[in-house]
Amino acid sequence: MAGLLNIGEMGALALHVMVELTVLREQDAEARRTVQEIAAGLHASVHTLQKVTRRLVAMGLVEGTRGANGGLRLEADPETVTMLDVIEGIEGKLGCNGCMFARRVCPDGACRFSGITGALEKQVHDYFAATTIAGLAKGAAQPQF
Repeated sequence: MAGLLNIGEMGALALHVMVELTVLREQDAEARRTVQEIAAGLHASVHTLQKVTRRLVAMGLVEGTRGANGGLRLEADPETVTMLDVIEGIEGKLGCNGCMFARRVCPDGACRFSGITGALEKQVHDYFAATTIAGLAKGAAQPQF
């Protein structure tokens, strides 16, 4: 099922940043993390993480402050922000590529699994829409829908 979901590195990093900042806020509402600290913890490129965090700031989810005591902190309410909000805000509309393979292989162009991939797309969409960042931070990413 390689490539079935179109969620890239930037979307995955954005989710991790949001969860990290949610956990941090629960410990200390005024605490901040620098992009460098978060990148080191995620083993991610600082440059890529800067792009992600700029988008999160533009979306109003994260507050960024420059200077000696600067850094990032969560601005949005993690109880109301969903995985879908973050992923679509970073990467655009969530969707499946319609094929379980990296390239289409079914003869005559008619996918034998289109019903499965369509149903999977809806389930993933609904799951991401029902899963809040707070739920992820608490390890409760199992919404009932």
